[in-house]
Amino acid sequence: MDLQSCLKTMLKNKYQTLKEAFSKKPLLPSRFWNLSAYFTSYNFNDHELRHVDTSHLPVDVIPTCMPLTQVLSCEYGHFSSRRTILTLGVSGVGKTTVMQSCALAWAEDKGYHDIQFLFPLNFWELNLIIKHKLSLIELLQMFYPELKGLNATSLNSDAVWFFFDGLDEFNLMLDFSCPSVSDVSEASTVDNLVTSLIAGSLLPNAHIWVTSRFSAMRQIPRTLMLKETELLGFNDEQKEQYFRMVIDDEELAYKAINCVKISRSLNFLCQIPSICTIMAHVLESPFETGNRYQIKPLTLTQIYTLAYNLVETPDVVNKLKRLALLRMGEGSVMYEENLLELGITVEEASTFSKKCPLLLREETGLHNTTVFRFSHVSVQEFLAASAKLDEIEASETSSLSDSCQSLVDAAVAHTQGKWDIFLRFIFGLIKERRLLEPNDLLFVHTKKVMLENIFYDKFDPLFPSLREYDSQALVDEVNSYMKHASSPISGFQPMHWEIVKERLRNWDKIEECFEMPVSERCDEYLFRLLPTILKSKKAMLRFSNLTDKSCPALTAVLSTKESHLRELDLGYNNISDYGVGLLVDGLVDINCRLKSLRLQGCGVTSRSCEDLANGLLVTETLQELDLSRNEIGDEGLFQLSEGLKGAPLKMLKLSQCNIEKQGCWDLAAALQENSRHLKVLDLSSNMIGDNGANELFTKFDISRLTKLEMYHCGLTALSCGPIGEALKSETSTLVELNLSNNKLKDAGFRAICEGMYAWSRLEKLNVSRCGITEKGCVFLAKVLCTVSQLYNGWIGETNWYAVELRELDISMNLLRDGGVKEMSLGLKNPYSHLKTLNLSHCGLTDDCCSELASGFASIKSVISDLDLSSNDLRDKGMKKLCAGLRKSMCKLTKLSLRTCGLTSKSVQFLTTALKSNPCHLKELHLMGNKLEDPDFEVLVELTKSKKYSLRILELKNTDKRTQTVQTGSHFSNSSSTEPLKTY
Repeated sequence: MDLQSCLKTMLKNKYQTLKEAFSKKPLLPSRFWNLSAYFTSYNFNDHELRHVDTSHLPVDVIPTCMPLTQVLSCEYGHFSSRRTILTLGVSGVGKTTVMQSCALAWAEDKGYHDIQFLFPLNFWELNLIIKHKLSLIELLQMFYPELKGLNATSLNSDAVWFFFDGLDEFNLMLDFSCPSVSDVSEASTVDNLVTSLIAGSLLPNAHIWVTSRFSAMRQIPRTLMLKETELLGFNDEQKEQYFRMVIDDEELAYKAINCVKISRSLNFLCQIPSICTIMAHVLESPFETGNRYQIKPLTLTQIYTLAYNLVETPDVVNKLKRLALLRMGEGSVMYEENLLELGITVEEASTFSKKCPLLLREETGLHNTTVFRFSHVSVQEFLAASAKLDEIEASETSSLSDSCQSLVDAAVAHTQGKWDIFLRFIFGLIKERRLLEPNDLLFVHTKKVMLENIFYDKFDPLFPSLREYDSQALVDEVNSYMKHASSPISGFQPMHWEIVKERLRNWDKIEECFEMPVSERCDEYLFRLLPTILKSKKAMLRFSNLTDKSCPALTAVLSTKESHLRELDLGYNNISDYGVGLLVDGLVDINCRLKSLRLQGCGVTSRSCEDLANGLLVTETLQELDLSRNEIGDEGLFQLSEGLKGAPLKMLKLSQCNIEKQGCWDLAAALQENSRHLKVLDLSSNMIGDNGANELFTKFDISRLTKLEMYHCGLTALSCGPIGEALKSETSTLVELNLSNNKLKDAGFRAICEGMYAWSRLEKLNVSRCGITEKGCVFLAKVLCTVSQLYNGWIGETNWYAVELRELDISMNLLRDGGVKEMSLGLKNPYSHLKTLNLSHCGLTDDCCSELASGFASIKSVISDLDLSSNDLRDKGMKKLCAGLRKSMCKLTKLSLRTCGLTSKSVQFLTTALKSNPCHLKELHLMGNKLEDPDFEVLVELTKSKKYSLRILELKNTDKRTQTVQTGSHFSNSSSTEPLKTY
């Protein structure tokens, strides 16, 4: 057998157990590993887990990955001074497993075919012979005794690789200043042979691959490095695959995955396979019973405590705890002499490792030497923290609080982050053992030290430690300080707390709004996104094809203490009364802090209103409820009203709910008892009529509202008197009023205007399609002229406020030209606030256009949005309007002239006006006019020029599609524009 075949046979035999383990839990096939190119600088003063757990940073770094085959290629040319590939990785990320799997793949002829000889060597095994002097040939034959014919000729090739695994476990520091070795037969120390290989004096054609934790990487000079890489461990998809591999039940696997994803910190740490193994096996059991979608957030300490509780040999564990504390910061490999220091025999340790592989692992190497290591460095730190607390509790010389304060100071003072995770476990175990109250001086001291170091890296270990004790306490304290500017910790500026608040946001990675991708909208996809929803302030789930199946999952989110969800929009989904009942279960949970619930168009009926009413009586946080477009009816509103009598609702929307007079009476009775909170009420598209409306106005003071919507409610002038009186009130807060599509007529509109004229803070008024005529405009004109009268002295000294009207929609009323002329004086009011005016479908002609133009082009006019669509203005009217448009005082940014009988002449007037006043108009709507393609081209050219502000053109209707040109705000020198967009 030739040397290569002999070596491959030995490697296959050596790694046979690894090959068998690949098909078993919890070890992993090589498809689970990623190797990334070296992409960032490292802070060597950090605890290495802080390098993985970047939850304190606002953005997750996504590196560029490269395959191992690219790294381990013999075609990867090198110079003798640069021949070493260094792969870094934190403890437990799988450096050894990847190296062994590569060696096994080569030995089995499944990869790396251009390699002639491959020699894997572990630094912990080299520790066993560091006192000997031997040649490279002798060293290789010590590990591979069957390679009798190995010589310099066979090794002097660029197809030879040396794998050195675990530089951080080597007991000697590599010294590249020592005399080098150049002959494979020359005897020297092990460390000198290694440095000579890396430096290239020994076998200069060979390739070297070294793995190491970050703490040892400085030992190899950068000048000798051919490439630096990092092993990343699991990505998100691989984490989920692994959980499903360990946990056979798909449902339980997803619950465990969601548990990890809820904590950004745990999710980061789970990319380390060793930690992922612990989490997957621990989380397999706590979720076997209970609500299918119950979310059970756990801390890192709780997970390790569950793993610890699985142990049935407390005597050995107690010894391992003391050993873990004794070896804090030492090498991860424990030899027989290390165990004997604490009275642990190899046999005991071996037996324990087989029973509890989550805590301790056994390895056999050179000369059949057996060594042990904790399954991960975090396990050692957990056991060490437990041992330290045992010591402190048993001590009679100092209190637990004082001793732990000293640990906090030590963690902050240590420059290499030695105590970061250890301190986190200390705080977590204090919580689990219930040793200290939340107001203990330990936590006050920790917060003070944290604030003192807010601008330094020393801040980092304290923040997760406090969160480990109580995930919400710090959040509540920060929010309390930001709201009341009071804190038990004095001497710090608001800036300090602002930074803490930002760190909290980064820690949880809170999103402002969550929406499901359009292609994935269904119940099943929602189940996979519960952690994301939990960390979002808003969940916009309308039109998401959801059914009652999703309601238990959403209930779980609502009832989770760590949930940040404040607004839930479930509009237009197939959620029945049963689903609403489930949501109410979450709404009444003590942990629920939802403020807004929208269920519009969900098929809700009167049967669910009793559940909602009970929920409203219990919840103290819900402020907004939208049940629009549901068949609630009077019966449902009667049930709901019982809850409204005690609910702190600020917004209630019940539009298009089939409510009539009786339902409005019940609502009025409820609001009569509880009128302190409600600010927005929407009863639109319900035939409540004047009787229902006046009952409401009598029992409930609508002047307390900020917004009232009663569109299409069957109202007449009989309802307008109470509304006008509400507007007259000096304490009125009503700023938005929608009474459109009601038969108010001029008499009703007069009552509204008289209320506005006397005293009003109303900013938005919609009286579209209300039967108003030219006579009604007389009253409106008086409103619009109010400030002018005051300032011109027409009325004596008063305490009246200026009319605040900013948006007026009076469209679809037969105002005619006379009505607009009545209004025109008000449009010229230099103190007017009116910005948006809708006069579409008002029977206007060119006769009123001069007055309109003089209004929006007056010296202090603020009108910016004017809609004159569907009026018979024609080119003559357009010419008059353009007389105003061309004036520099005109500030119109949006002009709508759809279906106004315009022709090409109007385009000429428009272009001339825009050339005179190019800076304001940004949006122009001309659909439905008799314009030709050349007219469109002229207008489109204006959008291309930097000189003009015009950017949006709605031009024509072709085959029932509106064609709109929309250009961006930045243009190249060529004045290019975006292509025509069709909607």
